Amino acid sequence: MQGRQQKTYIDGIDFKNIFQFQSIFGAIASSFQPVRITIGLLMVLVIFAAGRIWDSTSSPLIDSWTSSESIQELEEQRMLTIAKIATAFGHSAPAGSNEWTFSDAHTYLIESWEDYVYEGTVSDADMLEYQQLYELTEQLKPRGVFESSCLYIAHHWNALINGALDLDFSVMWKSVVAIVWDYPILVWQSGHHWFISLFGFLLIFTLCIGGGAISRMQACQFARQSQLSIDEALTYSWSQWRPAVLAVVSPAMFVAGISILLMLAGLVLFSIPIINVIGSLLYGIALIFGLCIALISIFYVVSFPMLVPAVMVEHCSGGESVQRAFSYVIARSLQYLTYLLLLVIAMVIGFVFVRLVATLTLDVTAALVGSMTLNDSLQGAGAIDSLSTPATGLAWYEQAGSAIISCWEIIVHDCMIGWVFSGFFSASTMVYLLMRRACDGQSTKEIWTEGIIPGTNIPMNDE
Repeated sequence: MQGRQQKTYIDGIDFKNIFQFQSIFGAIASSFQPVRITIGLLMVLVIFAAGRIWDSTSSPLIDSWTSSESIQELEEQRMLTIAKIATAFGHSAPAGSNEWTFSDAHTYLIESWEDYVYEGTVSDADMLEYQQLYELTEQLKPRGVFESSCLYIAHHWNALINGALDLDFSVMWKSVVAIVWDYPILVWQSGHHWFISLFGFLLIFTLCIGGGAISRMQACQFARQSQLSIDEALTYSWSQWRPAVLAVVSPAMFVAGISILLMLAGLVLFSIPIINVIGSLLYGIALIFGLCIALISIFYVVSFPMLVPAVMVEHCSGGESVQRAFSYVIARSLQYLTYLLLLVIAMVIGFVFVRLVATLTLDVTAALVGSMTLNDSLQGAGAIDSLSTPATGLAWYEQAGSAIISCWEIIVHDCMIGWVFSGFFSASTMVYLLMRRACDGQSTKEIWTEGIIPGTNIPMNDE
């Protein structure tokens, strides 16, 4: 479907062509289209399903990434919590409770509370004790690496949003650094190297396919006023998955290769007497390699939003995508940082809106539907609370209904997360087009189509 392009001229000046930074906010508005949110939802479902499978087959983490306590302090708190659960509600500690794992104590707490409720002697003090113990077990229980990753990223993402709303740029910067830089280090130090390799590749592949489809949708809508279907967008991004993955992975692999080279050089040159003197003389070369690692890492992180859009807009190779992104950052650093700031502001505004809509949707629906219900199927329905206690004392049909309702609410919650992907790749595509215009002088309305040489605006020779 083609639309008519509108332009605004005042005294012969095309202001719409000169001032295009507002198109970043326009991309955020376009990211609310159902087709894009659907793609974002599919990305979330793939990532979460794979993550759950990974956690079910691997051992949980002993420490907590969102807590400042040491492992010893956490273990002491867990032992104390187990003791409290064993004697909860005035009961004597069961035999063998001193050998419980934290998972055993968590299961016992829920089962003993269900029995206590069934007896019909629940007081307000008992309810408060149960809620406090349950929240404590949720905070302290060991979690898998994927679940820990989700909690860590969600914690700092919410801190980023709150910092933006409070105009606290230091909090925003710390949150970005925590997600982009500190998180991979935490995963590596925890010993889950295969998680970084295998799950990391799945994450990158999902971002390239789903994010690439969203990016292509935004480019076609902005440049040609055409709306791609989900099938058309995914087909195009699938055809470009190799260069997209290469664009995202190659800088990181290059840094990893140099890092391994330096580690091996340190092992050889600084482990043998006398040879270490030669190693010391060559340390200046190591510093040069270290400088390369630092610069490539910085440019990679900063230019990351443009890597996938470059492939989807230009139909170019992964290497050319990296070259374009790096060169644009170097050529117009201040302008690019301004666009990044606008992208962050637009994402914050969009996320606050979508979170508000999701929360109201869950709460209003639960309140209206549950206002005249005759059973407890809707117990616990409404905005999702990670520390809410599970419903107990329900009949089997109420438990079944409550479980189905929870699935529907999780879909709404996942759509909210899926919008983050939709908003990011939509706005990042506009950032790429604006930077290309600033550096290459190429119109933001020019994108690759069939019959054009990839990476250029030159028609192919049919001969």
